[in-house]
Amino acid sequence: MSELEVLQLAAPAAQVLVSCMVTDAWLAAKERFARLLGRGNEEHASAIDADLEEARSAVVDGDPNSTVVTEVWRARFRQALLANPEMAGELRDLLAEIETPNAQSRTVHQSIVARDHAVAFQQGSGTQNYYGQSDANDK
Repeated sequence: MSELEVLQLAAPAAQVLVSCMVTDAWLAAKERFARLLGRGNEEHASAIDADLEEARSAVVDGDPNSTVVTEVWRARFRQALLANPEMAGELRDLLAEIETPNAQSRTVHQSIVARDHAVAFQQGSGTQNYYGQSDANDK
């Protein structure tokens, strides 16, 4: 694997991992990431599990060091992928499994019908301001 390919996989892996830290999927994700990075070594997987819990605590508790958690895990994924390039396929599969439910839950379908000079608004997020004028002919 080239350095670019490693980084293209390590960066999203770290982002997904840190995102999972604040969701209900955390326990399952933590176990799967620890097992993957442990590469069959139970002692190593256990140490990674402890590191993941420490990182999660920093993120959840708002520790000032939590801003570097994604970068730390990006570096760890990079190191693991360089040492074990065959891990790339397993990591891609894991990311696909974890990201799929999240992507589906973000899908929003909206429809709206406005009649008789009505004003209708739809918005997914953000701030909406309306400075409309009332029609003097409305009764």
